[in-house]
Amino acid sequence: MVYFIATRPGSYEAVFPAFVTEDDPASREVLISVGEMVGPMDEPQPVLVEDPVARRYTLREVRVRVHQARFRARVIPAYRDRCAICRLKEVRLLDAAHILGDAETEGEPTVSNGLSLCSIHHRAFDRNLVGVSPELRVRLAPKLLNDVDGPMLDLLKGFEGTTIEVPRRAAWKPDRDRLAARFERFRAAA
Repeated sequence: MVYFIATRPGSYEAVFPAFVTEDDPASREVLISVGEMVGPMDEPQPVLVEDPVARRYTLREVRVRVHQARFRARVIPAYRDRCAICRLKEVRLLDAAHILGDAETEGEPTVSNGLSLCSIHHRAFDRNLVGVSPELRVRLAPKLLNDVDGPMLDLLKGFEGTTIEVPRRAAWKPDRDRLAARFERFRAAA
């Protein structure tokens, strides 16, 4: 089955495949487990499974941040559906990146703790290869700046020192204190 999570009024994110693994008719509650399809490319050795449903799916227990879909649905539009660094407008390639992560005290899922980043900038930001200063300037790790690796890296280097694009509403702009804390980690990792 497909499980729908509300991200904002009238918008839902589909999570699939999902299975009802427990049913309590008295309380009218079910336990839904999210699984993932498994095919021949995922398994090094073929496995004979008699159950027809099990042949098509496997169940995996996964910790899911239930607020992530809502966080994304708020952050991406706040940045006018584009990457704050490179201005890429393809929404399917955009992520809502936390400035300070969920597990941290100040890591709330609010727009002011988020940046709309394309997949490559998000990954580089999470790995402290790209940082954003409290002055909203893009900084690259010295390792990247000193490396010679071809046109993609040259493109990344072109963003060194540029200013990120931020939301128009003051309440949605990146929180400078959070940026400062995150930027210190970026500098320490370099």
